[in-house]
Amino acid sequence: MAQVRFVGVTRVFRGMWKPALSDVDLAVGDGELLVVTGPSGSGKSTLLRMLAGLEPADQGRIYLDGEEVTRTAADKRDVSMVFQGFALFPHLSVFENIALPLTMRKTSAKTVGARVAQAAELCGLTGHLGARPDELSFELRQRTTIARAVVRRPKVVCLDEPLAGPGAPPVLRARSPIAELQRELGITMLYATCNITDAGLIADRVAVLDDGALQQVDAPREVLNQPASAAVARFFGDPPMNLVRTPVLDGKASVGGLVVELTDTQRAGLSGDEVLVGLRPQDLEIGGAGQIHAIAVLVKDTGREYLVHARTEVAERSVDLVVRHTGGAPPIRGERVAVGAAPEHAYVFDGATGLRLSA
Repeated sequence: MAQVRFVGVTRVFRGMWKPALSDVDLAVGDGELLVVTGPSGSGKSTLLRMLAGLEPADQGRIYLDGEEVTRTAADKRDVSMVFQGFALFPHLSVFENIALPLTMRKTSAKTVGARVAQAAELCGLTGHLGARPDELSFELRQRTTIARAVVRRPKVVCLDEPLAGPGAPPVLRARSPIAELQRELGITMLYATCNITDAGLIADRVAVLDDGALQQVDAPREVLNQPASAAVARFFGDPPMNLVRTPVLDGKASVGGLVVELTDTQRAGLSGDEVLVGLRPQDLEIGGAGQIHAIAVLVKDTGREYLVHARTEVAERSVDLVVRHTGGAPPIRGERVAVGAAPEHAYVFDGATGLRLSA
């Protein structure tokens, strides 16, 4: 187990006009499972590869247990890396796949046998060591991948989109053994994924990246309920928060007939004359005395609820609001609807910086 710390870490790829990662400060606790998430191209994989020593840091420092490893070779860092998919060798048995990190280091056969047996027992693979990967279920292949990552007892395990791509049944994503094994082993783990469902299910904390910048680090529920920026609100949610750009007039922001009055603190923090008003789909309702007059342009049946896309005009721009509709029959396409919202449920973000303006 180990503590991990990134201090002002920046990575610039040749030929790119902006950094893949920019001035990232991040601390990971001993034995913590930190999910690194964000849109595709936000820098998640780059961050993990820099920790594993597979990418250099152009600026900043990286520490493991207080020791700087920024310029330390990858094979000297004691960090295991698991890439997208399982990357298991089909012609090798489960035993041979797990043993690979040890045999590559010319570890003695006796030690290899003992370490593989221990990793297999921890990961629930004792009865499958003679099998080939294609004979295993999806879950057992996950367990084999984790066993191979921990067999040499690294300080940190990095998993880069391990459940991405085809072949990951949704029902198995929901009961992935990764978090369970991480907690049993007590190992420090960084897990990169674009899937916010994965993040919410397994993370101790979530680190949200956007465009190479670290936006927020917190427990999943806090990231969902108290997004630090519009970038976080736009990404972290299912469906994500509606964000409506609107001018501030006399200390008030309006979305149709919905008026949000900014507090003195919010006004003081405003850097321009526009804000983004954030409205979560679950905080909106259709019908009754709704303040926002709109037209239903799309209705999606998810099986549990309806997601209604309601189009309205704000500051002479067309805006679609997604409404989570659970009460009764949904509107039909083209129907005029009234969307209701409570001003106290609205979030306010600075129109220029995107940072949330706390009340």
